[in-house]
Amino acid sequence: MIPNLSIIVLTFNEEIHLKRLIDNILQITNKIYVVDSFSTDSTLSILSDNNIIFKQNKFINHSKQINFAIDTNPFNTTWMMRIDADEIIPNILIDELKHTLKKHDTSQVNGFYINRKVVFLGKELSFGSLNPMWLLRIWRRGEGFSNEKWMDEKIVLKHPNTLKLSKVFFDKNLNNLTWWTQKHNLYANREAIEILKEKYIRTYKNEEKASNRDIILFNLKSIYNGLPKFLRPILLFLYSYILRLGILDGYPGLMWNTLQVFWYRFLVDCKVYEIESKFNFNDIEIINYLSKIDE
Repeated sequence: MIPNLSIIVLTFNEEIHLKRLIDNILQITNKIYVVDSFSTDSTLSILSDNNIIFKQNKFINHSKQINFAIDTNPFNTTWMMRIDADEIIPNILIDELKHTLKKHDTSQVNGFYINRKVVFLGKELSFGSLNPMWLLRIWRRGEGFSNEKWMDEKIVLKHPNTLKLSKVFFDKNLNNLTWWTQKHNLYANREAIEILKEKYIRTYKNEEKASNRDIILFNLKSIYNGLPKFLRPILLFLYSYILRLGILDGYPGLMWNTLQVFWYRFLVDCKVYEIESKFNFNDIEIINYLSKIDE
């Protein structure tokens, strides 16, 4: 157990993952705080049965929900960590966490990046543009908050000073492909808004406070968003599947790169075009539309 660590989790209808998650992170800490978006399945019953502290809050986007969780976290611990309900922390990473957080309790380090791999259709993916992916998931209390985005939000630090952990954790979602595609259809709505905000408003709060790693990723994504619509997802697929060797992950790698890297990004471009054409590509009307979304 790590007594100086609390873990925050966001949930909405996570009964399929929740018991696995709780059993997993109870090996790390019993200071677990869940913010639920008014689940309609047995999520709340599972939390209550396991004596997990939770609070419900209306979901607007992940960024606002994460910041709500950070602000209302009832545990006064040195460190905070964010885990998604469908993620797994292996024992070898748990051991590293126990050693590393104790070592840096009083150091100047304010956050830790952890490498995440995706398990898709039962296979651990090792190649492609998103496997593995460095994510800042642990931060010193009072230092970290989520940047204000509708999609692809990240934890940023007031005083960035980070280290990387050597072990990986896993995204292992147990839902089927129908659920997966429905979820990404909703994600595409938010991603389209972010692309349009960058194009028409160009106001990204808190990016200047991000770590060098996140600033590089932000700039790379800006370059991608500057490429022609409908062409860019094709180029990204070729980069991920061929140049980044996603082809070596077999059929699951083919499906992942086709769905996550190409289809999802192509759908985002379709939704960008849909919104722009709705307002006849009029800059002022699009800006007014985007401004109202954030109200």
